Amino acid sequence: MPVHDIADGDGIADAEGVAYGDGVADRGGAADEPVVLDVDGTLCFDGRTLTDDIVEALLRVRARHPLVFASARPVRDLLPVLPEDFAASALIGGNGAFVRRAQSADVEVVGFPAAARALLDEIIESQSLPALVDGPWDFSFTGDEEHRIFRQLDAGGLARNLPRSALPDYAKAVLFTEDSQVIEQLRGSGLTVSVHPDEHLIDVAPSGVTKHSALHRLGILDGSYTAVGNDVNDVELLRHARRGIRVGGHPALDFAHRTVDRSEVAGALVQLDR
Repeated sequence: MPVHDIADGDGIADAEGVAYGDGVADRGGAADEPVVLDVDGTLCFDGRTLTDDIVEALLRVRARHPLVFASARPVRDLLPVLPEDFAASALIGGNGAFVRRAQSADVEVVGFPAAARALLDEIIESQSLPALVDGPWDFSFTGDEEHRIFRQLDAGGLARNLPRSALPDYAKAVLFTEDSQVIEQLRGSGLTVSVHPDEHLIDVAPSGVTKHSALHRLGILDGSYTAVGNDVNDVELLRHARRGIRVGGHPALDFAHRTVDRSEVAGALVQLDR
């Protein structure tokens, strides 16, 4: 799958973009409004598959709405989870660092600048932190192989686990730490940091890169889409949606228009046009 680097923030969907080729969303009604969906904890609850009822509901939604799957996983690790029926959908990976437009094989990557890469290396090495660093396609993993993330890593056998120094660029990093000083240092440098205390890790993305910013690169405007998510890395995605649905009870998403539990996800998707 071709991968190329782009500058952040000014990408506009072309004729093969997700929703509207000129970057202007149709605000005329719910039909054709993009539906943007987080994956893990929202649609996928075992790290590997989507249940039949959720797949059926997504197929019904797709009949009226373009779908965008937006995950913390890089596109490489998102593809094996999605059923073949959705293989051509638009994808946002790495919390916004990776974008693949609908009907396209190309993956656009926003990488860390050299100074941010050097800072990540310094923090990882000075504190001997286990980490997962994704390059444009390959990755470097030095964490615990019993961790959920490792079990989901490169399930399709599509990439290589390399030393960090062998990666041409860094696109996303996961540091297995909850150290407040590390978090403050990274945020102080302007990087995007999402803290996941339940999993004892932090996600780090380039400055300004989020799932929400990736929507702009697809030409999807604020207030012109429905979003479904479950975690802190979905905050901006839901905050700027016309309609936001929270799966579960994460307090960072208290502002969502609706909250459902796992058993209600399929039904909530089917009801989107009501």
